[in-house]
Amino acid sequence: MNIFKHFQSGLKKTSNFLSTNIIGALKSKKIDQETLDEIETILLSSDIGLEVTNHLIQKIQSTKNFKSENANSVLKLLANELELILQPREKPLLTSRDYQPTILIFIGVNGSGKTTTIGKLINIIPNDKKILVGACDTFRAAAVDQLKKWTKNQKVDFHQGSLEQDPASVAYSVCQKAQKEQYDYVIIDTAGRLSNNTNLLNQLVKIKSVISKKINADNIKTILVLDGTNGSNMVNQVETFGQSMNVSGLIITKIDGTAKGGALISVAKKFEFPIHFVGLGEKAEDLFEFNAKKFSHSMLGIEE
Repeated sequence: MNIFKHFQSGLKKTSNFLSTNIIGALKSKKIDQETLDEIETILLSSDIGLEVTNHLIQKIQSTKNFKSENANSVLKLLANELELILQPREKPLLTSRDYQPTILIFIGVNGSGKTTTIGKLINIIPNDKKILVGACDTFRAAAVDQLKKWTKNQKVDFHQGSLEQDPASVAYSVCQKAQKEQYDYVIIDTAGRLSNNTNLLNQLVKIKSVISKKINADNIKTILVLDGTNGSNMVNQVETFGQSMNVSGLIITKIDGTAKGGALISVAKKFEFPIHFVGLGEKAEDLFEFNAKKFSHSMLGIEE
């Protein structure tokens, strides 16, 4: 299966909701205000957001040559407009210019898919790179065991502290080991944090601060993992974590499990953080570099 097919498959729930309902709204009708209102409701229901929805409706209004029987033209217009919004957010997480060691700190709320995403990312990093994974969720033994299983399956090195050890001290030890043994990538897994819990957020700030004492700031990337099924709640999470943790970029998981994939558009419109990857399934190979065209066109059921 080529990458575009993966995007189509992963965004099937969102695509079915949007394309089916928009085509239904246009069926046997001229594109009048009633039709536009119906399309507006459909777009908002997929969590695309009010600002982007208003922009898309204006684009449909400004194009005079649409006929209701040519619904595909409307879908193509919408897909192209969404692509323009998403295009500036394309940016790879891993590059040939990465310093040694490059530290990837994974943060996010409980259940966002951080640990699983780390396992999938290990699968993507080239085999000639030396990888160390650090388990800084020291309060949940199950989380450490899950991470250890991923590393064992993919034959990368793993470092953990003791149960209930200060996560920041574990992070410091991981960075010491990385420098001494010349690792290319260090991946730090952290405990899930509620975005409205100041004390828990302060723990993350401490982890990053401790790492910064050992590693140059240019070598550190802080990745916020968002659960795509959270819909518009993702916007609030980006706002909170972005302010406190100086986030470098985003990975959005579980897009395949929701019809509200439009929330990614809201995030991309409101914030300037790069979107590095999207999770489109549960398998190790189901993490894909974000691609604006593939995402927007798949969202609306447009063939490449």
